[in-house]
Amino acid sequence: MQAPQTISDEAFPEWPWNEVPQALLNALETSLRQELHDGAVYLLIDPFLGDVEPPIDGHPRHAVPGEGTQVPAARWPYVIELEDAQDPLLARSIEWAAHEHLRACINGSGAYRIGGWLQPHAGNGGSALSRQLGALLIADASSRTRYLRLADRRVLALLNPFQPPVETCGIDWAQQLTGIARWIYLDSNFKLRVLQGREGPVAHKSLRLDVAHRRLVAEAEVVNRSLMAWQGFRHPLPDDALAQVSAVLQRARSRGLHEPVDLAAYVVEALRFPAFEQFPELQGCIDRAHQTQQLLADRLRALRCHWS
Repeated sequence: MQAPQTISDEAFPEWPWNEVPQALLNALETSLRQELHDGAVYLLIDPFLGDVEPPIDGHPRHAVPGEGTQVPAARWPYVIELEDAQDPLLARSIEWAAHEHLRACINGSGAYRIGGWLQPHAGNGGSALSRQLGALLIADASSRTRYLRLADRRVLALLNPFQPPVETCGIDWAQQLTGIARWIYLDSNFKLRVLQGREGPVAHKSLRLDVAHRRLVAEAEVVNRSLMAWQGFRHPLPDDALAQVSAVLQRARSRGLHEPVDLAAYVVEALRFPAFEQFPELQGCIDRAHQTQQLLADRLRALRCHWS
């Protein structure tokens, strides 16, 4: 489900932006507050690539259990409790989320620390919510060391795309998130997405994933690098962006590419320029990049006149 928006994309400056438009931040703040009910709001933080700066003080912090994993405590997610939807930290966190995504689009990668805004159903407080999140972050109940980085909202978005790839079945989020009234996060198009769980006691269970979902999570780095690099040139991304990226990735691998940065360079070139994959010397170009240990993106940039 997508939260209601209060402003159209046409009202924003031409893409790419140097800064996140204030009109967008205002619209997101209004939309998020409309989506939340009375009571505490819980801000999920993912410090895997470094914590938020400056540190968040003056708000209760709930530790998310992570026993049995190999992730250092300093890099493990935690939850900050906001008094309600009027808490000034809510607006600040929206701004952080939007800015970190814009930086990633410009640079092709980056840290995403704002995992989203959550509210449990009545009777389930911050401690219960944190324990439930701790269970969801374990990828496989039979292997307690597998970390499923749902606190990185890009991973959450891969598992909840607008149009799933044909080989995956949708996750029953209502069942899986029983006890969580809403989990709201900012997607790649700077829009709010909402996951809703059924009422009831919190469920301390791992997220149930099929083989296709596991494969998608395993490829999260290269898929997200590709999406961010593509969005550097196209905004908004189409609803079937994940399916398009996945299809091109298969062709890129068939040409012998393995490194995420090179795979992403191939994907974004193919999606930007339809003639790219028909370039007669493409395989030779890739092979020479391997032989010289040159980044594929640099070699493609030098030859782009042949297909652009």
